[in-house]
Amino acid sequence: MGPDARLLPDAPLVPEASPLPFDRRTGEIWIDGSLVPWAEARLHVLSHGLHYASSVFEGVRVYGGTPFLLREHIARLRTSARILDFDLEYDDEVLHTATVDVVAAAGIRDGYVRMNAWRGSEVIQTAALHTSVHTSVAAWEIPVGYYAAADALDRGIALRTAEYRRPSPLFAPVKSKAAGNYMTGTVSKNRALRAGYDDALLLDDAGMIAEATGAHIFFTRAGALHTPTTRCTIDGITRARVLELARAEDIPCAVEDLSPAFVREADGAFICGTACELLPVARIDDHTYEPRGNSVIRRLISGYRALTDHGEAVRPWGH
Repeated sequence: MGPDARLLPDAPLVPEASPLPFDRRTGEIWIDGSLVPWAEARLHVLSHGLHYASSVFEGVRVYGGTPFLLREHIARLRTSARILDFDLEYDDEVLHTATVDVVAAAGIRDGYVRMNAWRGSEVIQTAALHTSVHTSVAAWEIPVGYYAAADALDRGIALRTAEYRRPSPLFAPVKSKAAGNYMTGTVSKNRALRAGYDDALLLDDAGMIAEATGAHIFFTRAGALHTPTTRCTIDGITRARVLELARAEDIPCAVEDLSPAFVREADGAFICGTACELLPVARIDDHTYEPRGNSVIRRLISGYRALTDHGEAVRPWGH
């Protein structure tokens, strides 16, 4: 049996795939200033963003027809672009209105928005000082099993420590939500799914716990929260809300370097992010937790749900 035999199909069910490829869907996408039919929202195969990863993105959740924390996501998209040495062609108000319009046009109640900005096709070489910059906003309803199994909130998910690590901020633009920074996550999560897990746990360049492939991670121990620093990762918008909720609930929280040994010292864990919200972790490698009885995690999940139901929704721009 070869060394990667465990990675070949046979194995565990993975989250249900989207029933229809994204390029075959209908509706409208905002691209470079206007709404166009879904099938016409295209870019050239020689776009710089495709060949050299000069592309950034944001994901925004929609609750009750309203994009959640939209200002924060637009601000981070702009920061991500600047880190990659380009500027967005549209101001925040335009992007805000475009997102609201896309969601309204699609009639979405519970959904997901994907915003992208990338360099165009003027040159295909490493340097790209004079390329155009393109921007798009698309949205769709979130199907059951989009991120994890339907019962994951109750039973928890399983993480597998990945072979690859997050790079040092000295070696890569880690603070940009850039497409290229997710290559490691894609490879690591694919391998984790094939091996029977739901996601991968990534370490940083120093061997400390960093994050999951598309979400930050928190641990609980004796009623307190512990979470890694964001030295090697983006600054999570959902992570920031969790920290605020912990303060409001008088839950102590330490932001610190966490070695892999802390997995066994903790009595619980969860991941958090725009797509997954807050999801309890039931297993990391061969160590297990009991998510159902973890009162700290349940309080935070309830608090976050209250935010998405009642607070921090989109207001008219400037209010």
